[in-house]
Amino acid sequence: MKLTQSLMLLAVFLAPTVTLAQNAQSEFQPDPAAAKLDPEALGKLDAAMEQQVVKDKVAGVIGLIARNGQVGYYAAHGQRFIEQDKPMAKDTLFRIYSMTKPIVAVTAMAIWEEGKFKLDDPIADHCPEWNEPVVRNGKGTEEARSPVTARQLFTHSSGLTYDRKGLNLSPTATLEEFSASAAKKPLKFHPGTQYAYGYSTDILGRYIEAVEGKPLDVVMRERVFDKLGMDDTEFWVRNAEDKGRVAMVYTRGKDGKLKPAMKIDDVMKKPARMMGGQGLMSTTEDYARFCAMMANKGEYGGARVLRAETVDLMLQNHLKDIKKVYGLGGMVNGKGGYQWGGAAGTRFWVDTKENGYGVFMIQTWSYEAPTFGLFEKHAREILGRPSR
Repeated sequence: MKLTQSLMLLAVFLAPTVTLAQNAQSEFQPDPAAAKLDPEALGKLDAAMEQQVVKDKVAGVIGLIARNGQVGYYAAHGQRFIEQDKPMAKDTLFRIYSMTKPIVAVTAMAIWEEGKFKLDDPIADHCPEWNEPVVRNGKGTEEARSPVTARQLFTHSSGLTYDRKGLNLSPTATLEEFSASAAKKPLKFHPGTQYAYGYSTDILGRYIEAVEGKPLDVVMRERVFDKLGMDDTEFWVRNAEDKGRVAMVYTRGKDGKLKPAMKIDDVMKKPARMMGGQGLMSTTEDYARFCAMMANKGEYGGARVLRAETVDLMLQNHLKDIKKVYGLGGMVNGKGGYQWGGAAGTRFWVDTKENGYGVFMIQTWSYEAPTFGLFEKHAREILGRPSR
């Protein structure tokens, strides 16, 4: 698509929204005026994203920005599968990797609201494999000074890392079996004393299964997906006819050109275990529904997933004691902000102060495209905020 075509599309974005009767998906029909977004800055963002595709920084990209509960920008550029000449479409399915974590956290907090566990309960109360955690001490080990708790799983302060050595990651291993192998492995530090990004949220998924007595994917559908209408979000692509909607993940070859990095068939079969830290497939609009719920303090489309005070709790800094900043399931800023990203380049942010959010979707692997940095820079201008 040429730049002039991109700017022509902007005129469509600035047109008045249609009624619900005219458009079944009017919730995602952009209305920049209602969202109080800068029209001139919107044009610059659209052009910048198009240029990222033209310059082969990414195969394709989708961006969505909302404020005041209203989508103000929503555009797709490039292709989801270059080799098959499939354009990036708004129903494209993405591997969102660690953007799974905040959804798992919300699922857990929905259960927490019912009093089924407390944040500082030992997870061994429901997961007996964690009865006797040990910590690495030089070349040896020692007993953990305190048990691993649910709060520590939410905040990556459990002592778990992403070191795969000794873990049961067999294609046939269940989540319980994976958890058992992780429990035998020495923790990096005593629970609650430091921060280390790792398998904590995957173990939180195991904890959810144990508390509820159901598979993680079933609990997430009951607690979050069905309530929000997230029909395309799952740990695998259930329907064979949806295979054509899956975006290819690209890496950059030695010649500088984009090359496929994964196989689409890999996401077409149900996994033996649902990895809550990294496993979901989703679409831009499904994730936007999740973000809209968080931005609106737990409610979206008439469905309440969490109480407002629970969202506020998630957005607090839970690592003050170790002089770190992290909320329950994501990064927080202490001003109503919540954000995280995924290993294939996807990102999101939520702003509860302005009932706004942003969703950014690309599929990259083993290289860092400058695309999100540009998206964020222009988004700040659109929202009338100073550049960092």
